[in-house]
This record gives sequence, structure tokens and C-alpha cells, in this order.
Amino acid sequence: MTRRRQFPLLALLLALAFLGLQYAAPTTARHAAAPLGIYGALGDQVAIALASPTQLLVNGLAISDVEPADTTLLVLEHVPIDGSGAPELVSAAAWHDQTVAALDQAAEQLASRSGTTSSLALQSGVETWTAAPHVRVVAASANRATLVVAVPKSRVAIAEGREVDLADLLPTAVLPNTRVTRVDADSAATTVRSAPVPDRLVEVLRKHKKPTRGDKRIRAMLKKTTIPEMRADVEWLTGEDPNSPLTTRHSLSEGHLVAAKWMREQMTQYGCDKVEFMEFRDEYGPNVICTIEGTDLPDEHVVLGAHLDSRGSVFLPYSRAPGGDDDGSGTAMILNFMRVLHSSKLRLRRTLKVISFAGEEQGLIGSKAYARAARERGDQITWMLQGDMLAFRKPGEPLQCGLPDRYMTPEANLVVRKVAEVYVPEVQVGSTSACCSDHQSFFENGFASTQIFERNGPIADPMYHNSGDLSRRVGYDYEQLQALARVALATTMVVAEIAEL
Repeated sequence: MTRRRQFPLLALLLALAFLGLQYAAPTTARHAAAPLGIYGALGDQVAIALASPTQLLVNGLAISDVEPADTTLLVLEHVPIDGSGAPELVSAAAWHDQTVAALDQAAEQLASRSGTTSSLALQSGVETWTAAPHVRVVAASANRATLVVAVPKSRVAIAEGREVDLADLLPTAVLPNTRVTRVDADSAATTVRSAPVPDRLVEVLRKHKKPTRGDKRIRAMLKKTTIPEMRADVEWLTGEDPNSPLTTRHSLSEGHLVAAKWMREQMTQYGCDKVEFMEFRDEYGPNVICTIEGTDLPDEHVVLGAHLDSRGSVFLPYSRAPGGDDDGSGTAMILNFMRVLHSSKLRLRRTLKVISFAGEEQGLIGSKAYARAARERGDQITWMLQGDMLAFRKPGEPLQCGLPDRYMTPEANLVVRKVAEVYVPEVQVGSTSACCSDHQSFFENGFASTQIFERNGPIADPMYHNSGDLSRRVGYDYEQLQALARVALATTMVVAEIAEL
């Protein structure tokens, strides 16, 4: 279900105000370093502006009792999906109450570790509550579909000798049907912006206006996309392989670093010209980036991604989080791509970046860091495709490929649809309300991007964000994963373009 676009006029007004504030807003010595800016200001993005050194505007609502230099804001938005697979959508009112309850439980868990008491109390007539250590809801929309939470910049012990930011823990405590936007007053402002469709995507769409048999080399690669190799990858990631040491890949866990090193080994084995860790925040595991240089168009980048991190039923880093579908399946997809490309001995005209992102479950933090840096460098990203949750199939349903109905480039969606019709016609391509994976970070930074998902319609996997997200269970379907791995391979090869050596 597509949400109505909200606040387009407000976003424009805030943007105009922002231009004036940069030159006219008063500053104090204490807050001089805090930038004035708008964080997401188009379409149905939450519009957040630092109106003065001590006042924030969130969708036009003034919040004056926060200290921007000492506070992180988490904007929690209701996304109408149901992670349990039931046909009913979670209403905004129910989401509001359940989110408060989830954060209450999180506060209790944190308090139990620190030995202090904690409670969340909704104050009568005022949408404000507090939780130790001093987490506050500072604003809520009238339709109960948005909460703005102020989190102090404090550290929380998660293990002996290890502390993390409180704002890094809380996002993983909220409900699955929640979009989290993190705003730090001391970070660079990010404004959602549109960008022209890359010429390469236009060229691909023109070539696919008429029926085509496709490239026989790509068809040969699809035949090499087989289940046993992907099964082995998934079972190592979930810990179902007895030789795997993993119980979690939570971004703040030691397990994530183990998995990241394993990914680096696999990428090196599969012929990447360069493999590097991208550190983006203390205590977080890194993004793992494989670069395969293009032949004659090396400055044009094609990005294929999945997120390596996972989450379980409990949001803390030490809880069990196998992440078989979310997103072990997407990780198996990118490994399959590299393995098959390496064995094919083919080269690509454009530079390929295969990225295993961290911090997705905490609010797309790793991909935001990469996409923002790419924009600042002036990278020419022609295309970004994310694979997130590719392996669950409800009994009786056909093979499917869901394309997002928001936070994506429509032409990128159309490329996937057209290429899938040629190379993987057995897959029914449709749309899904499941959103907000790492492709969104690229979209918000002006790059053409989209995502592939395991079904058309809402999330149906009952083990979504659950410690039972293993592969050896009813509904985990390797034929579904194989089909979407083939869709990803075909579309990426078509866009990146095989070099004629």
C-alpha cells in the first residue's frame, strides 16, 4: 500500500527557509559547529530542519527543549506492512501503541543490565514519555503515524569492555513496520533530491521495447546459478553449518566482524580486483566492498548490494540472530553473482561494486555512509540494485519478484521487469510495500536504484526479524532464491554490459 505523499509544500518552504538560515540564523559559541540544514525534504520523507542552534522543526512542528549538540533524533514512521503474514495491515494507532510498548521493553532490558529501574510513562494530554536513560518522545503526528524520539548521546555497555551509542541500539528495538531516520545535529545535512535517469538505463529500456532473445553468454551464466552453492553460503551465515562459528551477525556484535572477514575471503577468491573494509562508525562492523574494474567505461559504476547484518527477536547484539532470509539470502545472491562471473571469464565495460552493507537494521547506516561519500566524491553511479529477503515463498504461491513502490527510481524498476521477462520468464514480477533497504540510501543521494524482494505484496515471512530465521524450515525456498539470484545476475550484466575483448 502506497502512503500518500505528505508535506510537499512544507518541504519547499523549509528548503527556502534553509537557504536563508544559512546566512541569517544566529549562532552561539557553544553551538557554532552545528550545521543548519534540512534532513530529507521531498515527497513523503520526514522534513527536519535545524531552525536555530536550540530549535528543531520536524514536519513544521517546533521542538525547542532539545540540545542539538547533545542529542540524536530518531524519527520513527509507520510503514503499513505486517511482518506476521496476516492480510490485515497494522493501523497507525496500533503501531503507535505497540512502538511505545516495544521501547518500554527495551528500556527495561537496558535497565536490567545496568541494575537501575526504568519505566516509560505516557503523560496525560501530552505526547511525551521518558525512559532511562532519559529517552524522550518529543513530538508525534496527529495521525499517530510518526514519533520523534530524542536520545541523549550516551554510551551503553553491551558486554565487558564494549560500549555503544544508545541511539545505535534503540532502532533495532522497534517494530518491523517502522522506518527509522536518524538525525545527528553534528552530521552533514542530507537532502533528498531527484536526478536525471542515467543514459545507460534509457538505452537498456529502448533495446527492450521489442522482444529479444537475450545474450547467450548471460543465459549460460544463469545455468551456473545453482542451489547447492547458495545453500552452503546461507547455512554458513546462519550457523546451521556445523563448521560455522556464527550465532548472530548483528552490526554491533563480534559475529558481524567474523562474517565480514569471511566475506572478504570469498570476494578475493572470486576475482575482485580490490576488496576493502569501509569503517563508518565506532563499534560497528564494516561495509565490505568488492571492486571489479570496468574495461572502457571504468568511471561509470554499477552497484550490487545486500546487507550482511541481522537481527533477532531481541534487539541486543548478543541475542541469537541467524538472519537466513533477512538477509542471508541477499548475501548468497551477491556471492553467486561473483562466483558465476569469475568462472565465466567475462569482463564488464563498467566498474562493478559488489557491497555487503552493515548497519542496515539500525537504519541503513552503512549504505547511507557509502552513498553520501559517493555523492561527495562525484561518483557516476549508473545503477544500484539491492537484494533483501529473497528466499521465502508461501505454500502454493508462484515464483515472484517484488519491486518497491516507494524510495526507488521507476526506470530502474522497469529495467528489472523488462530484463526478467527475457531471461527469467517463470518469475511473476509485481510490486511490494516492503521498503526501506539499502537502495533507499542511494535513491536519497540522487542515484538510480531499486530492490528485489521475495514476493509481490507485503512481507509474509513469519520469521521476519526473529531468532527463528533459519533456512531449514517451512517456506524457506531455494528455488525462489535461485530465481531471484538469476534476475539480479541478468539485470546487472545487462546494465554493466559485457566487454567485447
